[in-house]
Amino acid sequence: MSAQIRKAGPEDAEAWIKLVTETLGSSHSAKQVFDPDWVRQNLAADSGHETWVAEAGGRLIATATVLFFAPKADNTETTLSGVSRDYSFIKNPVCNIGRNLCLPEALEDGSTEALLGRITALASERSQMAIVRVLASDNRQQVAFEKAGFVCVGFQPDKHFHSIREEVLFYVKPARDLINKRVSLSESIPQIAELASAALANLHIPCNANVHDGGQGYPLQTDIKFVRAGGERYEEEKEKARALNPPREISGGFNTGHGYMRIDKAMPADAFIVERGGKIVGGVHFIFDELDRCVRVLSAYCTDALSMGAMLHHLVKISHDDLNAFYVEIDVLITSGKLLISAEQLGFVPTAYLPGFHKHAEGVVDIVKLVKFNQNFVIEEVELTAQARALSEVVSRCLESQSSGVAIVNLLRDLAIFKGLGDGELHKLGRLFTQKLFKACESIFGRNDTGDEAYVIMRGKVDIFLDEKSQPIASFAQGQVFGELSFLDGSPRGAKAIAAQPSILLIIKRSEFFELTQREPHLGLAVMKNIALELGNRLRRMNSALEAGRP
Repeated sequence: MSAQIRKAGPEDAEAWIKLVTETLGSSHSAKQVFDPDWVRQNLAADSGHETWVAEAGGRLIATATVLFFAPKADNTETTLSGVSRDYSFIKNPVCNIGRNLCLPEALEDGSTEALLGRITALASERSQMAIVRVLASDNRQQVAFEKAGFVCVGFQPDKHFHSIREEVLFYVKPARDLINKRVSLSESIPQIAELASAALANLHIPCNANVHDGGQGYPLQTDIKFVRAGGERYEEEKEKARALNPPREISGGFNTGHGYMRIDKAMPADAFIVERGGKIVGGVHFIFDELDRCVRVLSAYCTDALSMGAMLHHLVKISHDDLNAFYVEIDVLITSGKLLISAEQLGFVPTAYLPGFHKHAEGVVDIVKLVKFNQNFVIEEVELTAQARALSEVVSRCLESQSSGVAIVNLLRDLAIFKGLGDGELHKLGRLFTQKLFKACESIFGRNDTGDEAYVIMRGKVDIFLDEKSQPIASFAQGQVFGELSFLDGSPRGAKAIAAQPSILLIIKRSEFFELTQREPHLGLAVMKNIALELGNRLRRMNSALEAGRP
């Protein structure tokens, strides 16, 4: 191996651009990486980044950058880089490696491995956990990182956009002195526990968490007011709330760049704050990555121990309705059980398990990276290492479970009786429904029949009769619900239901619904409340109609 490993400077701008062109092509979506002025600025010592390169024969053959690192020179401690720095001020134990590019020859002659060795030695010196994103399509780079001691802990489909959306693997190299201080995972929900087991197995760390399906998260709807604000207003309100010591549930802020190359964007940070009873009780700080079209949560706080689920629900709505984001991404501490359950209820799935990535008192806490897709995604068939394959299979199963029954979930989402439920809860409900086709004029149930089912019309029309000779007293069409009263209390049917035309109905049984609500009482409470409101509205409409018909 003849390559020289050194820190890059502004004078390397042209050579760095050439390496980018050779590895990513000349049409990469982040146009800044081809701008010499931008590159020189990012290679400068005061850029806040630290770029290292492998140079052979006067050309760069590999590069990697420690992102968003702001050194502070106030003592005479000498590091491997030959620069006097004091790293004790770094509270976030993360060495975020990005812009990792290499030519085939650097992979073949060990230059990439040597480059990674130098950077991870620096991370170890600073007591930081190294993390890097590797394209799933680049099997040779996966092998190189694993040879350098990195371990695969996550997989995310369609994370970055180049000429197409690309899948990404998350690799980490832990700082052993931090890993020994980590707060162990004691209990979790099934999907996170499965991902944690796979990731920790690659690290040879046991995972003995108790697994609980369901559980009580934060409510997804509460009586609060959302106010859109900028990052500065958010930080002011968060500082005011410091005395109340709100729990830390989200880790972020070290991951603010855009796209695969993590481009710094000069744009105002977005946020909203939350008011209850005229008092501010929380807020969420986030960015919109225009290159990958994703929303990334940087920070959040809540002082009322109630509103965090509704805040996350509101962020999902903003990402879908206002920003047309492809996905929402959030890093949650594994100690934040209620928020993890709320995220699952909203349809978030775990894509990476990061051990010891959040500083906590004298130790460190694991982080779960969660993603909520707003649009359809595709998982490509690519060559993966054994480590990467194990993680991708776990995440793929989680995503497959979440994406199954999409048509049913889309239908349920718009129904009044399921108002306030997240996509994750709707998926669980959707699995309880069975579909049945009724021919025109076919009876669905008769008057005085025993009833323990409710019906949702997926397609068609149903008429309700008091007796055979009367006119319909009500008609229901696609997307409407009927049969709720007998579903609630098991009483005999008060009328007869007949398919007015060929119809496809979704049917849910009371016993199966109640079994689900015992595990997830918030879901049951929300549905029962909505049914009561809907029945009340129907009764008022009937009374109004009767009043109008009186002489």
